Amino acid sequence: MGRYENIIVINPDCTKEEEEDLLKRITANIEKFGAIVKIDDWAVRKLAYPIKKKDRGHYFFFLLEMAEENVAPLNKFYRTVDLILRHMFVAVTEANKGPEKPPEAVVFDELEGEPA
Repeated sequence: MGRYENIIVINPDCTKEEEEDLLKRITANIEKFGAIVKIDDWAVRKLAYPIKKKDRGHYFFFLLEMAEENVAPLNKFYRTVDLILRHMFVAVTEANKGPEKPPEAVVFDELEGEPA
């Protein structure tokens, strides 16, 4: 079993009910093939270039635990869903797993340009 990061960009014009239904379908399909470790809602963001005549997209991040041969069926499922603008899988290895925890928050004692 390998660990994968999966990012999905959903059409921002869909209703909240359509979005919730789509996320239920996605999680059900993922759980058929493996396990979901983490889900993050990255909110609606501006796209770098238009996709299907949309300039914004609702981003979702999934951290998955599944076998390599199960990536292809999920790719096929994502391509059949019209509300998904783009998706991407990245295999997570020891070399590219990123930080274990988020960086510490930076606290500024005074604002820049203001006297102490």
